[in-house]
Amino acid sequence: MSGQELNTSLSDLALQQPVTSVKGVGPRLEKFLRARGITTIEDILFNLPLGYLDQRGGLKISGLRPGEYVSFVATLVNAGEVRYRRRRVFEAVFTDGSGLVTAKWFHYGSWLSQRLRGFKGKLRVSGTLRLFGGKLEVHHPELEEVEGATEEDGAVVPRYSPVPGIPPRTYRRIIDQVVEMYVPHVPETLPPAVRDYFKLLDLQAALRQVHFPTEMPDRGELSPGLRRLVFEELFFLELQIVRGKEELSRRTGHAMTLDRDFLRRVGRLLPFTLTKAQRRVMREIAADLAGGRPMNRLLQGDVGCGKTIVALLTALIVIANGFQAAVMAPTEILAHQHLVNMEPYARALDIPLTLLTSRLRAREKQSRTEAIASGEARLVIGTHALIQEAVAFHRLGLVIIDEQHRFGVMQRLALRRKGGSPHVLVMTATPIPRTLAMTLYGDLEVSVIDELPPGRIPVETRVIEAEERGRVYEVLRREFAAGHQAYIIYPLVEESEKSDLKDVTTMTDHLRRQVFPGIGIAMLHGRMPAEEKQEIMEAFVAKRVNLLVATTVIEVGIDVPDATVMVIEHPERFGLSQLHQLRGRVGRGGDRSFCFLIHEGGGLETRQRLAVMEETNDGFRIAEEDLRLRGPGELIGLRQHGITDLRLADLVRDATILADARRAALALFEKDPEIVKPAHAAIRAKIERQSRRAAELLETS
Repeated sequence: MSGQELNTSLSDLALQQPVTSVKGVGPRLEKFLRARGITTIEDILFNLPLGYLDQRGGLKISGLRPGEYVSFVATLVNAGEVRYRRRRVFEAVFTDGSGLVTAKWFHYGSWLSQRLRGFKGKLRVSGTLRLFGGKLEVHHPELEEVEGATEEDGAVVPRYSPVPGIPPRTYRRIIDQVVEMYVPHVPETLPPAVRDYFKLLDLQAALRQVHFPTEMPDRGELSPGLRRLVFEELFFLELQIVRGKEELSRRTGHAMTLDRDFLRRVGRLLPFTLTKAQRRVMREIAADLAGGRPMNRLLQGDVGCGKTIVALLTALIVIANGFQAAVMAPTEILAHQHLVNMEPYARALDIPLTLLTSRLRAREKQSRTEAIASGEARLVIGTHALIQEAVAFHRLGLVIIDEQHRFGVMQRLALRRKGGSPHVLVMTATPIPRTLAMTLYGDLEVSVIDELPPGRIPVETRVIEAEERGRVYEVLRREFAAGHQAYIIYPLVEESEKSDLKDVTTMTDHLRRQVFPGIGIAMLHGRMPAEEKQEIMEAFVAKRVNLLVATTVIEVGIDVPDATVMVIEHPERFGLSQLHQLRGRVGRGGDRSFCFLIHEGGGLETRQRLAVMEETNDGFRIAEEDLRLRGPGELIGLRQHGITDLRLADLVRDATILADARRAALALFEKDPEIVKPAHAAIRAKIERQSRRAAELLETS
């Protein structure tokens, strides 16, 4: 072992020590940290601040700006319960002499009133400042008693994601110790040439600056420390993408022949003509299948553009060549929908088809697993159950993964390993801007279906104030009378102590009793057993249910032509792309359809964001706007990407850094393809840590 490798190994050991190595962190605090996924010294070091609180110069309430996370010291004016309609809210009014701020808790315990009633001292109040009815408010703020001067007065103080059970000041003291003791053990991971060329801080200096800055970062700009860490995160993402694509290029795949007679027979089964976009994509896929390399293609397309039929045609080509095809969906509802859509074609072509999910009874699962292993089952549809160790394929030639953003790279690889070098087609109805797709799915070629089938009537979308909800209910009654169906979506399954949002459980009962008596109403959410969910969906399809009250579990995989109204409560809680997905559940027949977004509060910015949904049905434009407003994490599920959490980078804000990181990774890989091998100990250790995280994600997903 070289000296460099020895130093890296010792540093890695130091960073992998448990959090109990920190003075003052015993079993009680360790339990709270573990619940937040913080188990090692490295986890603490790289759990970076969400932002900073400027406690220099005594910031006054009169100088605070709505929409920002703020922290101020004030005295309590009064506190107590206030009744709003049918619910009680605990309110506390604070002042520092320059203004008033009202704190509200929508769900609370007796501890709150005991703590605040009669309190005479000063409190530091921290939370996101809102403006309602001309008054400043914070909801569920953090409270810290202030007794005289503290070590943080007059400083720029980091603000971390809350760790329930550990006061913010206690957590900052833990961070202080860890930075002081362990940052000297953090090994440098970027090659010196890269660091020098892009003028980046060394890793130790970057960590110190990010955790304990001496100045407030300029608004909209990254500090040198954060810029270094963001670059590193993107550099390693790009390095692995470059490596993965290079490895894939060396593999040989199964060359498929195109049986024209068979394809004409399939074409006669289709009750419609393929669009130009579908035909173009099929030509791209056919060229991949006929080549000597494994296809690795991302198929993007808006809601209702016809991706499923393209996937089916691809599967049929592979099956006609004597191979099996597997379709993996993220939910049982979507898997069942694929079964319903594909079964008539499989039956007409005498192709054995099977469905495999984790909810099947043991005997049924065993018989279907045996049919897959023997090759008897030629077309296999399933969920995560397909990548379980017990599942083996006889001759897997094609892997189709639907709603790719719901899966990690490791899940994709796990299914791919079930065959020799099967072709892979991954699909998403969440349009991703091409530059972003090339960054995140750099190992994939990209096809786009940018055309909807003729005759599709655009869904009319309207943003409605909560006070006008009655008008929406009137539209629903009219549609029910016409024999149509509808959805109402809520963000929560049941009432929460942490928010004032409506929930599926409470509202289903309310709608049955008081709003739509005599109408068939069913409730659907992700916590239900699979059998119950399937029964409810079958009842909805059979029109035994008129109104489905649900969470976003129905976001994908639901195709009910008679559903003409989608109502979404608290739309401000969802991204635009998710709202577009939900809207896509209606307008699938030939009838005029509606989507109502009922919002409460949120101000002008929320109203402007939701207005995009009124203006367009173009999923790509909506995706671009969502990307600009919310960043890529919500758009494509980066935390499920499988390579890295991308906890720091914002692919919109950091577009320039991303370009630099990609350029550096490509140049470094071209110069030294062995960059990830033992000669580069620190880089190898970094990649191994990221791979371990990805494997853990796979095991728990």
